Amino acid sequence: MNSIPKRILIWSGAVLVLLLGLNLWLWPNQSLQMSPTSFGIMPYGYKAAFDLLSEMHFPVTRSYRRSKLTPTNATVWFVSPSFLDSDKPSAQDAAHEVVEWASRGGTAVIFGDPASDWTMLGLTREVEKGEKKDPDRTLIKGDLGPLPRWLETPDLHHFTAAKEKDAATHSHERVRMTADGKPFALEMAVGKHHGRIIAIADDNFLRNEHLADADASLVLVDLVRAFGAPVFDEHSHGLAPPASLTLAILESRAFLPLLHSSDEARIVNLSSVFGIIAPPGNTAYSASKFAVRGFSESLRHELRKTRIGVTVVHPGGVATSIVRSARMPKSNSPEEDEAKRKSFESFLTLPPAIAGETIVRGVENRKARVLVGTDAKVLALIERLMPVNYWNLLGRRLMK
Repeated sequence: MNSIPKRILIWSGAVLVLLLGLNLWLWPNQSLQMSPTSFGIMPYGYKAAFDLLSEMHFPVTRSYRRSKLTPTNATVWFVSPSFLDSDKPSAQDAAHEVVEWASRGGTAVIFGDPASDWTMLGLTREVEKGEKKDPDRTLIKGDLGPLPRWLETPDLHHFTAAKEKDAATHSHERVRMTADGKPFALEMAVGKHHGRIIAIADDNFLRNEHLADADASLVLVDLVRAFGAPVFDEHSHGLAPPASLTLAILESRAFLPLLHSSDEARIVNLSSVFGIIAPPGNTAYSASKFAVRGFSESLRHELRKTRIGVTVVHPGGVATSIVRSARMPKSNSPEEDEAKRKSFESFLTLPPAIAGETIVRGVENRKARVLVGTDAKVLALIERLMPVNYWNLLGRRLMK
């Protein structure tokens, strides 16, 4: 029996590796599909609302910008924003920023949920579960739509009615929609430039799992026709803005002309160990850190014939306050949030001073990649050995 020529075996192996790589590249991003972030395809996301409005040719967009950087002629939709969570350290400042933006002429349509603290926006009404006249439906009425609408969303909440003795307090609040006769959407004039805030008690009808129920999509369209095509906010919740990438690009563009005139120069961009591995629950953060890594590596290749080098830094568990300032899913209880924070903080052991020394040493040695901490080096090695299935190993060890 004749043996297979060595050349054929090599070419066959190369083809198999190529096909395997192509298959893995096209494999669906399950972590993104299962992401608990607001703009997603899972039941609690609201991508269906965005897609529906797009298909109806409304010029809807998404924005990662802070409110103060958004044009004041825009209508911005905030869906369960983090600034309605009074437990967040920066919630008050973020809410004040939205009010300040609206006072300059902007329109903020804010969808809350049963846990929202509306006092962050100066609204003193509470939110309560509706007592349904019809056990299966809620009647939505008001001047925002041409006809009454029926919602089949379970446990739909509304604002409490204004008491007669508090009439002066609520005089600036105009009821635009009611749910079974109770206030559901309130409009408040803000500032001297015709700005306004529209507070909607419960965003549940907007979610993917309910948008197809009864008249939910019609209420959605009524809101767009009343206030204009929305910019869906993604800064205050959901997908975090790729601030790391934006900063890396802007700084590189700003300094490259100066660096070209130098005898020797180096651009240093800060990624993360989560720019090497991507744990579940960190979809947005990992996306921004992988983006910094990709940008830096591509820029390094573009500058290979120049005197400018590029270093990308991947810190591991450095003892900083990153966990305490991180946003947690709104579906978590305070106890769950605290347990997760303590779990992650247990991995943050490297003193910042040592991390800084490692980075400086790597830059001085003109390294293309600097792994900060033993944990970063170990995780990078595991990812290299198991580029697709590393979480099968790490998940069992790290997520206990």
